[in-house]
Amino acid sequence: MSTTIETAVAPSTDYVNAENGNGTGTGGNSCDMNPNRKSKLFLKICDMRTATVALNLLNIIFTVMVAVILTSVYIFQGGPFVGQNVGTVLGGGFTSAGASALGLWSAMNWHIHGITAASVLFAFILIWRLIKLDWIDILITCLLLYPHVVLTMEMKSGILSPQTYSEEEYVAESGRDFVEMAQDYISPQNSLA
Repeated sequence: MSTTIETAVAPSTDYVNAENGNGTGTGGNSCDMNPNRKSKLFLKICDMRTATVALNLLNIIFTVMVAVILTSVYIFQGGPFVGQNVGTVLGGGFTSAGASALGLWSAMNWHIHGITAASVLFAFILIWRLIKLDWIDILITCLLLYPHVVLTMEMKSGILSPQTYSEEEYVAESGRDFVEMAQDYISPQNSLA
């Protein structure tokens, strides 16, 4: 009578595995891997620091692209309100991208005051967009504001810090695949330069 012992294979990345020991996914419940985990998850995809970094980076790229396109359209379109339209687009773009840049830098460097300032800036941006009733922009701003506020609370309470992050870090299996795909895409081996 022989018995075989199965051993779990460690994930290939530093992120916490979203699978439990028998290979059946938990749907993002990280408590199977670390029952002492205290930090909240962003849409069961990743921890709040990872969400803050990723969303800010995407917002900066999106904001710059939209600002360049709209500014170009307004300039080529001409008319009596070109200066006003271009100023509005650039002002809104710089404000949103600036808040994201502050949030990105602060989350990457664990600066609580910067995360708090970015949260306040996104709250003001949300109020402005509520006044203007820009529904898509309201949704995007809420999506950006939520991880900033939660990350601020978790950093202030000590749940997330450089010392605890190795235990609290989490990215779901599909998120890890995306990160690895993006890493392969931007790696120097795949560069055209």
